[in-house]
Amino acid sequence: MPNKEIEKQYIELRKKHRLPDFKEIDFEFEISDLEETSFLLRAIIRKMEEKLDFYSTMLEEVLQPDTSNLYAMHETRYLDDDEKKQMYGLYTKLMNFNRQSIEVSLGHNEKEEADFISSLFNDWKALKQELMVFVKKMRASWKTEEADIKEDLGYLG
Repeated sequence: MPNKEIEKQYIELRKKHRLPDFKEIDFEFEISDLEETSFLLRAIIRKMEEKLDFYSTMLEEVLQPDTSNLYAMHETRYLDDDEKKQMYGLYTKLMNFNRQSIEVSLGHNEKEEADFISSLFNDWKALKQELMVFVKKMRASWKTEEADIKEDLGYLG
């Protein structure tokens, strides 16, 4: 059940700053789960940062796997150099938004906060589509024969 106070507060900010539709941004970033706050835009940015952090970390672990991370060592083998280059391009987009969110949060400027929210929201569908390509590839890597276990475990022993 959406938090009606958050929705009401958001609608007022939307009128002032031309923000995305509440239902659409709530669907993508679950902002109705937020606690009531005097700084709603900052709280929304923090929710957005959570997603950016999660997905950028996921890509980073595959792009630069730690030998103690079995799943990353396994998945990285299933990407060719071109796919890794494309993945790095997506990673840079996510990191740019991540760092921009920190910069905006430090500035405490309501217009900049609203502009950031709109900008990320506008790009989010395309970013999700790019992410989906790699997530499907990573998941598909786990459908291989069990013979791969020797190579995966060889990294650890």
